[in-house]
Amino acid sequence: MHRRQFVKRFSGMSLFGAAVSSGAARAAATTQDGKGGQSARPTTTTPCYWAWWGWEPIDHNRRVGGTAGAVDASAWWLTSWYDRLHSEDLVKLMADVGINLAVTHFFKGFGLKHEHAQQQRTAELVRYAHRHGIRVLGYCQSNSLYYETFLAEEPGAADWVQRDPDGKPGIWGAKYYRWTPCIHSPEFRAYLKKAIRLGLEEVGLDGLNFDNSYSGPCYCDRCEGRFRRWLAERYPQPIEVFGIASFDHVRQPPMPTSTGRIEDPLVRAWVRWRCESLGEYLGDITGYARSLRPDTILLANPSHPVSAGGPLRRSVWPTLVGRHLDLMIAENSASPDIVDGALISQIRAYKQGNAVGYRAVSTTWAGSLGREASDDASSALPQTPTTVRLQVAEAAANGGVPGANWAVRPLGDGNRMRIDRDDLRDALRQYLDFVRKEESIILGARPVRDVAVLHTFASFAFDAQLAWDRVAAAEEMLIRGGFSWEVAFDDNLRLDGFSVLILAGQSHLSDETCGALRAFAKQGGAIVMLGENGRRDDDGRTPATDRLGDIPASNLIRLDVGPARGSAEKRHAVCVRLPDNWKQIVQAIKGAAKGRLSVHLRDASEVAMNTRETNDGRLIVHLVNYAAPQPTRPLQVQLGTAWGKADSVRLRTPGSPERTLALRREGAQVVIDVPPLDVYGILIVA
Repeated sequence: MHRRQFVKRFSGMSLFGAAVSSGAARAAATTQDGKGGQSARPTTTTPCYWAWWGWEPIDHNRRVGGTAGAVDASAWWLTSWYDRLHSEDLVKLMADVGINLAVTHFFKGFGLKHEHAQQQRTAELVRYAHRHGIRVLGYCQSNSLYYETFLAEEPGAADWVQRDPDGKPGIWGAKYYRWTPCIHSPEFRAYLKKAIRLGLEEVGLDGLNFDNSYSGPCYCDRCEGRFRRWLAERYPQPIEVFGIASFDHVRQPPMPTSTGRIEDPLVRAWVRWRCESLGEYLGDITGYARSLRPDTILLANPSHPVSAGGPLRRSVWPTLVGRHLDLMIAENSASPDIVDGALISQIRAYKQGNAVGYRAVSTTWAGSLGREASDDASSALPQTPTTVRLQVAEAAANGGVPGANWAVRPLGDGNRMRIDRDDLRDALRQYLDFVRKEESIILGARPVRDVAVLHTFASFAFDAQLAWDRVAAAEEMLIRGGFSWEVAFDDNLRLDGFSVLILAGQSHLSDETCGALRAFAKQGGAIVMLGENGRRDDDGRTPATDRLGDIPASNLIRLDVGPARGSAEKRHAVCVRLPDNWKQIVQAIKGAAKGRLSVHLRDASEVAMNTRETNDGRLIVHLVNYAAPQPTRPLQVQLGTAWGKADSVRLRTPGSPERTLALRREGAQVVIDVPPLDVYGILIVA
């Protein structure tokens, strides 16, 4: 296929909508929430370069004591650092570096009356920020109420909170003074909406950041009743599924002790109900915010992706949560690095955002991993310019929001902050300047649809550890093997345009998904199945026949990947131990594409590639070197037949002039020889 024909064929496709917008740019697009309601969604993008700006009011630091978020509440410098956090001088400095989006404190859960004085400081900061072109999102705690102060304002709030199986109040993070509200409490929702209105209309916020926007199990009377009603609506003949005649006396089950396969049908239903409930709750509060101001920017932190069991432990499925958001925080320890031969990255979080329609915001910590390993919270933030550059490059390359989780955290010397370190500040400014100059090709392009990795709700919910491990291993092979790939969720499965679909650890497949896979194969797509997949349907039952058995062998490649556990977790960072035969699997995936891949990076396992297409017919190839500061060796990027008529390629890198590279022909394919890269490079092929 000629390159122009190829571009025209797929130019109308987006990946479940675009990512973030503001002002008049937001259109009235909608998506379905978990209960069938509507929530306004953006349809156009706008540049965001973000910074953490003190999510907690100073009372939080004093109440917690010790060090939290790299802020030492016992330090003599605490007040002077906090004062500078709200200064116009700091706003000027951050705007000069390139930051245009701040996330700062607004409502932490002490109560609106208690936090009024600090909210006024936020309002003053908003005025400074707007003066210098920075939008401000207000931190809004959605999973914790500090009852010691909150009850003084709302004496009845004890009835708003979650209950454990023994009837005791649920608490957040083992902190006895932080009660967890129940998402089904109408009083809590009304209070949160009161906070939303205050933030948007009085404080002047440009949007909100709903922190800890996940939900563990709640055993209050409200939830017990709602679960029974949901069961009765979904399963009108319970005897056929559960072996019981009615749900009148059913109670919520206890939390399973592991993330292994769930055999109990009631537990499976319970997990599904909780995920849908969280989606409905987020649809309600975000819909309310947009009803007040359609241009509101909405960010949330559902603690995803961090480990196996997101649906089970936290009620989080990315499509049910992310469809209501513009931005989603990815908070974990996946700071870009190479550790014990494993590539540590946020690529998975960014890819999932691409698939759902939000942009991921990395708040990663280095934790105990890699070149900057430490158990100290301050040291878990970037220590070198290399890490700063890698974090910005990784976000820009993969459709995330570049910025700085670290910049205004204290240095421990008076009111000094980490942005005052010349080397870190200059690295951030250099890379944000570069990304800004490339905005048109970074934000104005759509992902190339070469290879997709299937994520099904039932597999990740009911067979969590297997799905997590196998998918992590499959995605790592694609990253290390030089492929351009994306995530495909079964909630809204769109496979048109992809050449290869990877099935790994998807033990539960619905009939609808199996039908979509058969249609994909019938249209010429190749399905690469790593290990066993689809032995159960999405309700956990074993079908009578192999529902993929009629797919021709030429379109269904089955490969053995050895042991099920393909990954390990260190401080919430995925460290994949690739199977011994991973390079053979990579070659099999490439062969399954039958020459239809748009691009392939040859033999460069420490470099990650992401590829996009622009509407004017250019191929954009992002290359990030995770072994930095060690430069790469010369790289070879192979273009597929769709780009066989390409006649020019330019290389852009931070801090260097643009270079024109030669194209080398290998039969119908084109090879680009790329000189060594320090950290980040963008190829523009036309």
